[in-house]
Amino acid sequence: MVSLRRFQLLLPSLFAAVLHAQAPAPSPSPRAEPVTTIVLVRHAEKASDSDPDSPLSEAGRARARALIDQLAVFRPAALVVSQRRRTQETLAPLAERLQLAPLVRNNEQSAELAAELLKDFRGRTVVLAWHHGPHEPFARALGVKDELPVWTSKTYDRIWIIRVGEKGAVAFEERVQAPVPGPSLP
Repeated sequence: MVSLRRFQLLLPSLFAAVLHAQAPAPSPSPRAEPVTTIVLVRHAEKASDSDPDSPLSEAGRARARALIDQLAVFRPAALVVSQRRRTQETLAPLAERLQLAPLVRNNEQSAELAAELLKDFRGRTVVLAWHHGPHEPFARALGVKDELPVWTSKTYDRIWIIRVGEKGAVAFEERVQAPVPGPSLP
């Protein structure tokens, strides 16, 4: 016969053995679906509304510098800009920090660009500086079905994050950029 003291010592082991016998075998963990993330910003403020290839204004250059930390946290595998100088100047400080050469694409070919990014950067992140107007067809080409927030011709401070799963599920998020530091006061 087992003594009470010996039974007390064996009880935790017996309890663990019973629990283990009743626990279901661990199922294989489902493999996470690769998600492609596109971070879309509009080019920063331009110097001229009448020049189709206007460079950035001083405010635009300040915004481009302010975007470095906000966009670097996404750890992009690639940067994409249009053929226009203002998009290239918007991502230039980030490109320098990350030591990435931006890919230049035509802003009138939204569907082709969306297909290229989903194929070539599957499961990775791309930061894109784009234009007011072509930004909506681009988001639609990625599969965004939600109502899109309106960008006016003066909207420069938004970040759209579009996540596309391997099976086509799309998540859309809009963020407001952090305030851009202004000129220092005397």
